[in-house]
Amino acid sequence: MALAYQNNAKEQALYRLIKGFLFIPVCIALLGAVLAPITLFIDDNELLAKVFDSLRYNTLSVEGARSVLSTIAGAMMSVISLVYSLTLVVFTLAAGNIAPRLLETFASNRTTQITIGLLGATFLYALLVLFVVEDGKEVRFSVGVSIFLAAASFFWLVYFVNDVAGRIRVDAEIGRIQTSLRQSIDALLAHEPPEKPSDRQEIPDLPVTKVHGKRSGYVTAIDIDYLIETAKHYDGFIEVLVTPGAFVIEGMPIAEVRCQEDGCDTDPVLLAFQFAKARAPEGDIQFSVHLLVEIGLRALSPGINDSYTAISAIDHLSASFARILQRGAPSSLLCDEDGAPRVWLDLISVKDILHTAMAPLRQCARSNVLVLDHLISALGKMAIVCRPEHKALIKSQLYDIARDANLELSSPADRSQIANSLWRAQQLSQSVS
Repeated sequence: MALAYQNNAKEQALYRLIKGFLFIPVCIALLGAVLAPITLFIDDNELLAKVFDSLRYNTLSVEGARSVLSTIAGAMMSVISLVYSLTLVVFTLAAGNIAPRLLETFASNRTTQITIGLLGATFLYALLVLFVVEDGKEVRFSVGVSIFLAAASFFWLVYFVNDVAGRIRVDAEIGRIQTSLRQSIDALLAHEPPEKPSDRQEIPDLPVTKVHGKRSGYVTAIDIDYLIETAKHYDGFIEVLVTPGAFVIEGMPIAEVRCQEDGCDTDPVLLAFQFAKARAPEGDIQFSVHLLVEIGLRALSPGINDSYTAISAIDHLSASFARILQRGAPSSLLCDEDGAPRVWLDLISVKDILHTAMAPLRQCARSNVLVLDHLISALGKMAIVCRPEHKALIKSQLYDIARDANLELSSPADRSQIANSLWRAQQLSQSVS
């Protein structure tokens, strides 16, 4: 039932809520504010007095407590400013050197969110305890907790700096994108049956009513369960004409409802679609594909001319595509619990996703023998593991490369190198079953 591809409206709303540097940091910071009265209550009732006496933790003077708390509170505010500044610098470097759309994944970095939240929690905790400290008040435990939070913030800050240093390394970031892409592909393929040539024949021949979009924007979510229930209510079938990530213009058809009643009310179908001004990585497999392609294209641009970054992007793309080529695309036909066909949604088109990635890279690497040779090698490796019915797609890509190389390359040595690579890849696509 398209479990892996289902983007429930509530799940999407929750993801948007926890994304960025607002919700999670604020929640963690508020935990510090909640912790302050708890530790003060323990001090007021001397619940741990015997423990402190056994550890020879003598009574702390009011001046000493205020000094410790004010130092911690002031330091935390300074470090929070440093963390935000460092994060924005990393954003700027990543957008300029790797890819602008990479910022969509940076905004969901849990390490940065926890760092800001932990520093904020320590600040609020120290500030609240400092506010209630007065002459004669016992705050040994409260001050001890503030010191512990400050120490924890320090060690987490060291981890944050290490994580930030890794985020601006292009190879490491390409690896993270590929891991996310592969996990999405594996999750989708694990829950969906493979497509069959006869799937289209299951669509009932009923009167068709088109559903038109009421606003322009990118499709960020499609609630599959809701569509199935709506189709059951119509006692018919719904064919979705767009996929997550597609841009919809107001008034264009986004679905077709097939039911016995001609001209049925299609407004409920619109509730299954969510639109936004920008694409989002969640639920959109092609977002990660386009991100890797964008990194490769920027590396191949004349201003950067970084062939090895493009090679790294090609390697990781081929590893992700191999998962689809090994197993085949999932079925676009979705059924209800009784096995009746209810919804048609194109989850992944093997041809489209392969062409979307390989064609731009091939076009930009026409005269770059190093990258072109590696692209051929990657296609040859995919030919080793792909299913027989997908070998024609690999051969088509190899043919396009051969045609471009014949037009672009004038050096006999370069032409010979590419010809040999193409011959080896062609042999792999023919001999391996």
